[in-house]
Amino acid sequence: MKGIKRIGYKYQVLIYFSLLIAAVSLAFAFMYTHRERVVKMEVLKSSMIPYADLIYAQITVDSLPADKEHITAIMSGIEKVIPANYRITVLSDDAWVLFDNGADKDIITDNHLNRPELAEAGREGTGSEIRFSKTLKKEFLYVAKHYPGLYVRVALEYNESVLPVVIAENRYMVFILLVFAGVIAALVIIIRRISRPVKALKEFVGVVKEGGDDFNGIRFTDDELGEVGEKIMAAFRQLEETKRYKQELTHNVAHELKTPVAGIMGYLETLLQQENIDKAQSRFFLERAYAQTLRLSAIINDISILNKIEEAPDKFELEPINVHSCIDEIRSDLSFRLEEKRIEFNNKVDSRLKIEGSYILIYSLFKNLIDNTVDHAGEGVKIYIENIPAPTGFAGFRYYDTGKGVPDEHRQRIFERFYRVEKGRSRKSGGSGLGLSIVKNAVTLHRGTIKAGNYPNGGLLFEFTLSLSLKS
Repeated sequence: MKGIKRIGYKYQVLIYFSLLIAAVSLAFAFMYTHRERVVKMEVLKSSMIPYADLIYAQITVDSLPADKEHITAIMSGIEKVIPANYRITVLSDDAWVLFDNGADKDIITDNHLNRPELAEAGREGTGSEIRFSKTLKKEFLYVAKHYPGLYVRVALEYNESVLPVVIAENRYMVFILLVFAGVIAALVIIIRRISRPVKALKEFVGVVKEGGDDFNGIRFTDDELGEVGEKIMAAFRQLEETKRYKQELTHNVAHELKTPVAGIMGYLETLLQQENIDKAQSRFFLERAYAQTLRLSAIINDISILNKIEEAPDKFELEPINVHSCIDEIRSDLSFRLEEKRIEFNNKVDSRLKIEGSYILIYSLFKNLIDNTVDHAGEGVKIYIENIPAPTGFAGFRYYDTGKGVPDEHRQRIFERFYRVEKGRSRKSGGSGLGLSIVKNAVTLHRGTIKAGNYPNGGLLFEFTLSLSLKS
């Protein structure tokens, strides 16, 4: 309902557990009180029976008297040894009152055989009952014992003599209250710790709702709940990163496609509008348009490969690959461009080396490295591809050229999509701007690592590893 403030999560837990602990404490207190009451009542009853035995022994020293006067005389002689708060009643074998120190026996004219304590004593030998006395108008604890020829009953007024003895002591209640307070204090500490991940998640949601992305101040506890919170935050960061990446990719793709599309449109428009254009000029425009379609196709192909690597890496077919032969195939495919730039190609990879992976990606990896050299290293350079030591289960490679290399401030970013060391260089050379990004992703998919640097005496250097098998 509107206007009613919800109770916080940690306070709900605190209330529920407090009620549970209180219920358990009360149940324990009740059971303890009942047990103490029963035990103390039994002890009190046991302390009353010896007086009944004493009275019976005094009455029957010679022989069982038959009259009330004799019993009264005997009782007056032993009254000093009987506690003053004891009510003593002596009854005949058929439960008629012969003596009662708490009331005039002459006014007690009814038979007592139906009294619960006497009925029990008649059956079991002894009996007890807490009940209200119609004669004295008070509640008593009665303990009766049946002897041969008579009953002796001892009674204590309940409120004055029994209750103070059997009532539970307050010490254990204080102890229970102290334990209860300690448990609640511990519970508060525990709940505060447990609620930290919830609090952190609320902070995280608050930052997200406000459109922020700075989560550095949010701290989760070092436990399973905290781990879940960290994973949620990491997943959100990943989603945001993916979202930003797709936005940047869309923007960059649109920007990159604009140049070849505009070029194709311009050349075709010229051909359509110039009716008297000669054949040589017409061919020139067609060749330029065709070159732009090749660049457009390269961009689309590279984007397709990148998307497949990132979104469906398991879709690549795995097979045994002879890396040396794969590189030779690339050299054959690029022979015209290599000769055109007078580039010397040196494939020093072990001809016996085989890895198990995606041929398409391994081909793209080395081809993009070579394309990068052809497009940007200059003319008359040399390319070297060779093996280097690698950890067990991996093959190590070194690729370098003798070109102009890359300035230090750009080396850390050359694997970024569409990143250019020189403004407009990719457009002039016809590259897609995605080649080295494909290289890094292909290495990562093959569980390897890659680093870039400048080779001594000039030239760009790449050192990387590839797993010998992706199936293991």
